[in-house]
Amino acid sequence: MSVNTGFEFVTEHVMPIIRSLIAKRLTLVGFSQLRIAKVLGITQPAVNRYINKDEGKLLGKIRELGIDSGWVMGIVDNVVRLVMEGREYEALEYLTNEIALELGSLRLCNAHRRVVPTIPTTCNVCSILLAGISDSVIKNLERALSILESHPEVRYLIPRVLMNIVEAKPNAATEDDVAGVPGRIGVFENRVVIGSRPSYGGSKHLGRLIVRVMAHKPQYRSVASIKYDEEVEEAIKSSGFRYSKVGPHEKPNEDEVVDNVTDAIRREPDLDVVIDLGGYGLEPVTYVFGMDSVDTVMKIIKIASHMKLTS
Repeated sequence: MSVNTGFEFVTEHVMPIIRSLIAKRLTLVGFSQLRIAKVLGITQPAVNRYINKDEGKLLGKIRELGIDSGWVMGIVDNVVRLVMEGREYEALEYLTNEIALELGSLRLCNAHRRVVPTIPTTCNVCSILLAGISDSVIKNLERALSILESHPEVRYLIPRVLMNIVEAKPNAATEDDVAGVPGRIGVFENRVVIGSRPSYGGSKHLGRLIVRVMAHKPQYRSVASIKYDEEVEEAIKSSGFRYSKVGPHEKPNEDEVVDNVTDAIRREPDLDVVIDLGGYGLEPVTYVFGMDSVDTVMKIIKIASHMKLTS
């Protein structure tokens, strides 16, 4: 048996690919190699090597290892967006948190085993990282809420029943394993206002929904509820997100909404958004899904940017 750890595997086989893809994205948006070097904490010659790597080969290596390329590209896109907003420390926190969560949930085990075949199939050493998973999820949600507050255009997407967002622990079993905002998210004087600090069980409805969805798509650990109207739907289309509609319901209730939205994801796992058309006494709502709360918030901001352009 080898004592090659999950940390070594990530450092040697995963992070170089993620760094290369981040460097390439930052180059495309106009960052100099020197600035990218400072962001990534490496030398300028190293940046030059990274940006000259073939992206197809990088993604091919990810697929060869059996790692979810959607997870990798989601991390890359979100880190780049945070860096572009001047949130470099938050980008570092986010990247570290995502790697730790993926290792701790044992989703990188098979990839690690392809590199080091002597690791037994019963190995669960990295699960010790789950000891601090509760704080990691709360901190990630706080980070997402902070980003949300800094984008006042999101106010156009807050429904009458107010907005909420949740993030679940990996392998969450009940809504008590899901953190949300107990006071929800509203608007005051054209500002996005967070009702209270996030906590576990902060949104029973969204908590139940994401736990059900994770049974069909474990990559999704977060969902947010925003408003729905035709303008929002056009903004979703303009953003390039995949979406589906369910409802309207004859006798609407939360159980039926959870069932219908979950079934939509089960049928089409690549959906980013599911629109529930509501029913008598039940406001239509748009559900935006992401691999974590930061990913979900970035999608919401993209939708809001198209609302702002068309309103």
